[in-house]
Amino acid sequence: MTKRIHRPILLIVGHKSRVWLIGFIGLVAILGILGLKLMASEPHAYIPEQASLPVNSQMEKSLIQFEVETVKPNSSGGDYFVNYRLKREQLRQESKAMLSILLDSTVEESKAQAQEKWLELSSKIQREEEIENLLKIKGFQDVVADVFSEHVTIIVYAPSLTPHEISLIQDVAVRVTGVRIDKITISAKK
Repeated sequence: MTKRIHRPILLIVGHKSRVWLIGFIGLVAILGILGLKLMASEPHAYIPEQASLPVNSQMEKSLIQFEVETVKPNSSGGDYFVNYRLKREQLRQESKAMLSILLDSTVEESKAQAQEKWLELSSKIQREEEIENLLKIKGFQDVVADVFSEHVTIIVYAPSLTPHEISLIQDVAVRVTGVRIDKITISAKK
Protein backbone atom coordinates (compact mmCIF):
# COMPACT_ATOMS: atom_id res chain seq x y z
CA MET A 1 0.00 0.00 0.00
CA THR A 2 1.00 3.45 -0.69
CA LYS A 3 1.45 5.54 2.25
CA ARG A 4 -0.15 8.91 2.01
CA ILE A 5 1.58 11.83 3.55
CA HIS A 6 -0.74 14.16 5.31
CA ARG A 7 0.32 17.76 5.35
CA PRO A 8 -1.43 20.36 7.33
CA ILE A 9 -3.70 22.60 5.27
CA LEU A 10 -1.94 25.73 6.50
CA LEU A 11 1.36 24.82 4.87
CA ILE A 12 -0.29 24.18 1.52
CA VAL A 13 -2.31 27.40 1.62
CA GLY A 14 0.71 29.35 2.84
CA HIS A 15 2.87 27.97 0.03
CA LYS A 16 0.30 28.76 -2.64
CA SER A 17 -0.26 32.23 -1.21
CA ARG A 18 3.44 32.97 -1.48
CA VAL A 19 3.47 31.85 -5.12
CA TRP A 20 0.45 34.03 -5.89
CA LEU A 21 1.94 37.00 -4.06
CA ILE A 22 5.27 36.74 -5.89
CA GLY A 23 3.46 36.33 -9.21
CA PHE A 24 1.24 39.35 -8.50
CA ILE A 25 4.21 41.55 -7.53
CA GLY A 26 6.03 40.47 -10.71
CA LEU A 27 2.98 41.28 -12.86
CA VAL A 28 2.60 44.72 -11.24
CA ALA A 29 6.29 45.45 -11.83
CA ILE A 30 6.09 44.43 -15.50
CA LEU A 31 2.93 46.48 -16.06
CA GLY A 32 4.51 49.46 -14.28
CA ILE A 33 7.59 49.32 -16.51
CA LEU A 34 5.45 49.01 -19.65
CA GLY A 35 3.25 51.88 -18.51
CA LEU A 36 6.24 54.16 -17.92
CA LYS A 37 7.66 53.32 -21.36
CA LEU A 38 4.29 54.03 -23.02
CA MET A 39 3.88 57.33 -21.16
CA ALA A 40 7.35 58.44 -22.23
CA SER A 41 6.78 57.57 -25.89
CA GLU A 42 3.25 59.01 -26.28
CA PRO A 43 2.45 62.72 -26.49
CA HIS A 44 0.97 64.04 -23.24
CA ALA A 45 -2.27 65.30 -24.72
CA TYR A 46 -4.08 64.42 -27.89
CA ILE A 47 -7.00 66.49 -29.02
CA PRO A 48 -8.84 64.82 -31.91
CA GLU A 49 -10.00 68.19 -33.25
CA GLN A 50 -6.37 69.15 -33.88
CA ALA A 51 -6.03 66.57 -36.59
CA SER A 52 -8.91 68.04 -38.58
CA LEU A 53 -7.71 71.65 -38.49
CA PRO A 54 -6.56 72.83 -41.91
CA VAL A 55 -3.05 74.19 -42.02
CA ASN A 56 -2.18 76.38 -44.96
CA SER A 57 1.45 76.04 -45.97
CA GLN A 58 1.32 79.32 -47.88
CA MET A 59 0.92 81.73 -44.99
CA GLU A 60 0.57 85.44 -45.44
CA LYS A 61 2.57 87.62 -43.06
CA SER A 62 -0.41 88.90 -41.06
CA LEU A 63 -2.79 85.96 -41.23
CA ILE A 64 -3.18 85.68 -37.44
CA GLN A 65 -5.38 88.53 -36.27
CA PHE A 66 -6.95 89.34 -32.91
CA GLU A 67 -10.08 91.33 -32.39
CA VAL A 68 -10.62 93.47 -29.35
CA GLU A 69 -14.08 93.48 -27.91
CA THR A 70 -14.94 96.38 -25.64
CA VAL A 71 -17.10 95.75 -22.64
CA LYS A 72 -20.06 98.05 -22.17
CA PRO A 73 -20.18 99.66 -18.72
CA ASN A 74 -22.78 98.59 -16.19
CA SER A 75 -24.64 101.02 -13.97
CA SER A 76 -22.21 100.33 -11.12
CA GLY A 77 -18.57 101.37 -11.59
CA GLY A 78 -17.16 98.49 -9.51
CA ASP A 79 -19.04 95.96 -11.61
CA TYR A 80 -17.64 97.55 -14.74
CA PHE A 81 -14.04 96.88 -13.70
CA VAL A 82 -14.77 93.31 -12.59
CA ASN A 83 -16.69 92.52 -15.79
CA TYR A 84 -14.01 94.15 -17.91
CA ARG A 85 -11.29 92.00 -16.35
CA LEU A 86 -13.35 88.83 -16.67
CA LYS A 87 -14.09 89.46 -20.34
CA ARG A 88 -10.46 90.41 -21.01
CA GLU A 89 -9.22 87.21 -19.37
CA GLN A 90 -11.72 85.14 -21.38
CA LEU A 91 -10.49 86.70 -24.64
CA ARG A 92 -6.89 86.10 -23.63
CA GLN A 93 -7.56 82.43 -22.91
CA GLU A 94 -9.28 82.02 -26.29
CA SER A 95 -6.32 83.66 -28.03
CA LYS A 96 -3.87 81.44 -26.17
CA ALA A 97 -5.87 78.33 -27.10
CA MET A 98 -5.78 79.26 -30.79
CA LEU A 99 -2.08 80.03 -30.65
CA SER A 100 -1.20 76.83 -28.81
CA ILE A 101 -2.73 74.82 -31.66
CA LEU A 102 -0.56 76.72 -34.14
CA LEU A 103 2.51 76.28 -31.93
CA ASP A 104 2.10 72.51 -32.36
CA SER A 105 1.92 72.89 -36.15
CA THR A 106 4.45 71.15 -38.34
CA VAL A 107 4.49 74.12 -40.71
CA GLU A 108 7.48 76.18 -39.58
CA GLU A 109 6.08 79.49 -40.86
CA SER A 110 2.84 78.98 -38.88
CA LYS A 111 4.81 78.00 -35.81
CA ALA A 112 7.10 81.03 -36.05
CA GLN A 113 4.17 83.39 -36.53
CA ALA A 114 2.33 81.83 -33.58
CA GLN A 115 5.44 82.22 -31.40
CA GLU A 116 5.66 85.89 -32.37
CA LYS A 117 1.98 86.48 -31.55
CA TRP A 118 2.34 84.59 -28.24
CA LEU A 119 5.24 86.86 -27.26
CA GLU A 120 3.25 89.96 -28.28
CA LEU A 121 0.29 88.80 -26.18
CA SER A 122 2.55 88.05 -23.21
CA SER A 123 4.18 91.47 -23.49
CA LYS A 124 0.76 93.17 -23.74
CA ILE A 125 -0.50 91.36 -20.63
CA GLN A 126 2.67 92.22 -18.71
CA ARG A 127 2.50 95.93 -19.62
CA GLU A 128 -1.24 96.18 -18.81
CA GLU A 129 -0.73 94.58 -15.41
CA GLU A 130 2.28 96.79 -14.70
CA ILE A 131 0.31 99.97 -15.49
CA GLU A 132 -2.66 98.82 -13.40
CA ASN A 133 -0.48 97.87 -10.42
CA LEU A 134 1.61 101.05 -10.52
CA LEU A 135 -1.49 103.24 -10.63
CA LYS A 136 -3.05 101.36 -7.72
CA ILE A 137 0.16 101.89 -5.77
CA LYS A 138 -0.10 105.61 -6.61
CA GLY A 139 -3.50 105.67 -4.86
CA PHE A 140 -6.11 104.94 -7.51
CA GLN A 141 -8.83 102.62 -6.26
CA ASP A 142 -9.23 100.61 -9.48
CA VAL A 143 -7.80 100.79 -12.98
CA VAL A 144 -7.96 98.86 -16.25
CA ALA A 145 -5.49 99.39 -19.06
CA ASP A 146 -5.48 98.28 -22.68
CA VAL A 147 -2.09 98.46 -24.35
CA PHE A 148 -1.77 98.36 -28.12
CA SER A 149 1.25 98.96 -30.34
CA GLU A 150 0.22 102.54 -31.23
CA HIS A 151 -2.00 103.65 -28.35
CA VAL A 152 -2.99 103.01 -24.74
CA THR A 153 -6.41 103.29 -23.13
CA ILE A 154 -6.69 103.64 -19.35
CA ILE A 155 -9.94 103.73 -17.38
CA VAL A 156 -9.77 104.83 -13.75
CA TYR A 157 -12.40 104.30 -11.07
CA ALA A 158 -13.02 107.92 -10.03
CA PRO A 159 -15.78 110.54 -10.40
CA SER A 160 -13.31 112.86 -12.15
CA LEU A 161 -9.58 113.36 -12.55
CA THR A 162 -7.48 116.38 -11.68
CA PRO A 163 -4.76 117.62 -14.05
CA HIS A 164 -2.16 116.26 -11.60
CA GLU A 165 -3.79 112.79 -11.67
CA ILE A 166 -3.93 112.83 -15.48
CA SER A 167 -0.26 113.79 -15.60
CA LEU A 168 0.59 110.99 -13.16
CA ILE A 169 -1.34 108.42 -15.27
CA GLN A 170 0.33 109.64 -18.47
CA ASP A 171 3.76 109.42 -16.86
CA VAL A 172 3.19 105.80 -15.80
CA ALA A 173 1.81 104.82 -19.23
CA VAL A 174 4.71 106.45 -21.10
CA ARG A 175 7.30 104.83 -18.82
CA VAL A 176 5.80 101.35 -19.18
CA THR A 177 4.89 101.39 -22.89
CA GLY A 178 6.94 104.10 -24.58
CA VAL A 179 3.80 105.39 -26.35
CA ARG A 180 3.60 109.15 -26.94
CA ILE A 181 1.38 111.17 -24.58
CA ASP A 182 -1.01 112.17 -27.37
CA LYS A 183 -1.70 108.45 -28.01
CA ILE A 184 -2.86 107.81 -24.43
CA THR A 185 -6.59 107.93 -23.73
CA ILE A 186 -7.61 108.35 -20.09
CA SER A 187 -11.19 108.07 -18.82
CA ALA A 188 -12.77 108.28 -15.38
CA LYS A 189 -15.58 105.89 -14.50
CA LYS A 190 -17.59 105.96 -11.31
